[in-house]
Amino acid sequence: MNESKQKEMNVDRRNFLKLTLGTGVAATAGLSIPKFAHAEAEQSLVEPRSKVVNTFCSVCGGGCAIKAHVVNDRVIHLEGNPDDQAAQGRLCVKAYAAPKTLYDPDRLKYPMKRTNPEKGEGVDPGFVKITWEEAFEMIAENFNKSIETFGPESIIFFMRSQDFANRLRNAIGTPNHVAHQSTCFTSQVASWYAQLTGGGRPYIYDLENCKYIMGFGFDGLGKSKNMHIRNITRALSNNAKMVILDPYMSVTARKAHEWIQIKPGTDLAFALAMIHVIVSEGLHDADYVEKYTSGFEYLEEFSREYTPEWAAEITEVPADDIRRIAREFATVKPAHIFTHKRDAAGPNYANSTRLAQAIVILNALVGTIEREGGLLLARNFPSADFDETFPRPDFPERRSDRVDAWEQREIMSRFTNGDFATVADGILNEKPYPTKAALVRKYNVLAFPEAKKMVEAFKKLDFIAVCEIYPSEMAMMADVVLPEPHWLETSGVSTRNFFSRWPQLAVRTPVVNLDYDTKGFSSIIIELAQAMGLGHYFEGASGGAWNNAVLEAAGTSWDEMKDHPTGLWGEEKPFEPREEFNTPSSKIELYSTVMEENGFEPLPYWRPRREGPNDEYPFNYLINRPPMHKMTESQNNTLVMELYGENNAIMNRETAENMGIKDGDLVNIESRVGKIQLKAKLTEGIRHDCVCVFHGFGHWSRKLKVAYGIGANDGDLIPSMTHEEMKELHDPGAAACMTDFPVKVTKA
Repeated sequence: MNESKQKEMNVDRRNFLKLTLGTGVAATAGLSIPKFAHAEAEQSLVEPRSKVVNTFCSVCGGGCAIKAHVVNDRVIHLEGNPDDQAAQGRLCVKAYAAPKTLYDPDRLKYPMKRTNPEKGEGVDPGFVKITWEEAFEMIAENFNKSIETFGPESIIFFMRSQDFANRLRNAIGTPNHVAHQSTCFTSQVASWYAQLTGGGRPYIYDLENCKYIMGFGFDGLGKSKNMHIRNITRALSNNAKMVILDPYMSVTARKAHEWIQIKPGTDLAFALAMIHVIVSEGLHDADYVEKYTSGFEYLEEFSREYTPEWAAEITEVPADDIRRIAREFATVKPAHIFTHKRDAAGPNYANSTRLAQAIVILNALVGTIEREGGLLLARNFPSADFDETFPRPDFPERRSDRVDAWEQREIMSRFTNGDFATVADGILNEKPYPTKAALVRKYNVLAFPEAKKMVEAFKKLDFIAVCEIYPSEMAMMADVVLPEPHWLETSGVSTRNFFSRWPQLAVRTPVVNLDYDTKGFSSIIIELAQAMGLGHYFEGASGGAWNNAVLEAAGTSWDEMKDHPTGLWGEEKPFEPREEFNTPSSKIELYSTVMEENGFEPLPYWRPRREGPNDEYPFNYLINRPPMHKMTESQNNTLVMELYGENNAIMNRETAENMGIKDGDLVNIESRVGKIQLKAKLTEGIRHDCVCVFHGFGHWSRKLKVAYGIGANDGDLIPSMTHEEMKELHDPGAAACMTDFPVKVTKA
């Protein structure tokens, strides 16, 4: 980036690098982050027009409230809203870097259509500018043709669940809404649904009051989520002990009092041995277990065989250490095992759902579910109902069978999720029917297991429309590209997913308007519906009306909140533990009757991982994520790339040197489905039998001028699954087994 562009951004890059990540976690550990604007630039302004705008962050689901400082219609600084329970005056590095994405010259600025019929990696789409009317007409014509010829199920929606899109999907009559959750957190959702919530899983923790924090592959500091990282650092400042089990020395492992290099895919054995020790030695919180749990009587017999000595053979962790940690966990109060998404209890292994079950059991045994120092259930305002707000005609009947076979997941099928691991098989082999067109929003081909196979699946479709802000790889596969605004240009309401100790809403108002020819997603859906002849399903509906309905359900309105001094609604309330849980017994079910009724084992019996190392593929494959990056979305941000600009093959130093590999050498990493090439990065902070690759790189879209051609895509090595393979796993959490396969490493 040249100096003129840097000054145009009004960002002091050196201060950004030093202050947001100079110590790894400074941005969210409670340190003050000064404004990024150049003093000389501000002084040179003549009668500057300045304002502070209330908004909230959309980098992740945390929804941290923000005070955006704007001078002469340009964002110069973002800071956390001090009145917000999520932000508490701070932001994470991803949020601080957001203005650079807002002003990225590579952003999509107007609708475009493809002129080159060929598709695939490295193919120039030959995009030309079109009007929004032309875009909607083209999409409607192709979608309606597909519906008339092959049925409504021939249309696939690839996106996170969203009220307006859900209605259009249902109005069309397709069952195919494919989302990413099987690669992210379905294993944990299944366990929490069955044992505790009767719905999704909670993400609210009170770790700052915790005295003993454990994590199985959990990298809370490395994920850099504002509220979680602040929780952990405050706990450590309050003399909490932290024990992390991880084959790789993550950011969190480096800060832990104990880092245990557990054998990959064996965390379940360690957890089962902890249950054995706590139950057999009577170390559980008897009052809590008696009052708030059911099924404890089954644990004694169940856990009897899972001794620390048994687990030591599997995990390669000494039995004495397992026993000691179990005793510490049960007696140092409060203690809690923190999980989030892509840790070992996430969708990484065939036994991940069982580990998630075991973690719920362990946290219940020591009494830190719905207790200070542990996990809390969300406190939210009453929610508005989309159908009541915008009454609609009846939806057409639709088929139940889906292209990703999601309807076969006995527990997970009740959630509007989907299976990235099996959808390529469904498209390519026309299971259970041909699919011909897709609407994709903010998903990248690079995010799918066996990404190159997914490219072939998308190529098989006749027509693809993509909603995006960047010319991503997914956009390069599109027939029509629909540009959305950056979140700093939009309005909205945050109801909070990751932090709501008490009910609180944050509103977002546009910070700036760059005058690009973009449309908000709700407007895109409504206008597409009208073009398809389905506009009657959206009578009276709009994004603004829905925002107002959400606020009215909470006791306020958009008119009241749009100019509110803090942009926040809600008052802090004291914590009052809940006495009942949303299960058949109204208790935390250690022995899960829901699992049993759905044909699964009610207790997390030992099951090994799906596929470990062998003679041909001797290394375990690990995946992590840089704290400053957001999946595959941030590699075109020059500020973030200066912090972490390329991924590597992270290997144990002694192992690599014995193979003749030096630091910086090019190496090939190969699985049974793919091969990538990266520079080796040698460290003592990883097990000898592992290689770790960070996610988010390997972009092949030439329109991403910064990200193009840097590093490699970890997903090229991850095997996808057939419908039959997924069903054979008989996993209630439908885990995509993201690291449940071995690889080999050779010098290039």
